[in-house]
Parts: sequence; C-alpha cells; structure tokens
Amino acid sequence: MIPNIIKDNKKALITATISIVITLTLSLTFTVNITNNTINILQEKLNQTQEQLDDNSTRLDILEKFVEKNV
Repeated sequence: MIPNIIKDNKKALITATISIVITLTLSLTFTVNITNNTINILQEKLNQTQEQLDDNSTRLDILEKFVEKNV
C-alpha cells in the first residue's frame, strides 16, 4: 500500500510541476507579447515625434532664411 502512495505522490508531483511550467511559460509568453506591443507603440510614437521635429526644423530653417532676407 505504501509503495502505491509513493507512486501516486510522484505522479501528482510530476503533474503539478508540469502544470506550473506550462503556466509560467504562458505567463512569460503573455508578458513578452505585451512588452513587444508596448515597444512597437513607443517606436511608432518616437517616429511620429521625429517626423514632427524634422518638420519643425525645416519650418524654422525657412523662417530664418526669410528673416535674413528681410532684415
């Protein structure tokens, strides 16, 4: 009877360990996906900000040239 209990405990421990590993893997995958999505959103925002900065820089250059010509 005791050997059967030990076998059952080993099976339960293996099953629990596999469940924990699967849960942790899914959690890590979910976290990585959220992180990648966040990085992509931030990269897009950075690109938009850089485009705005470039546009503003171009406008500033045009205004400086205009001022130089008219002053």
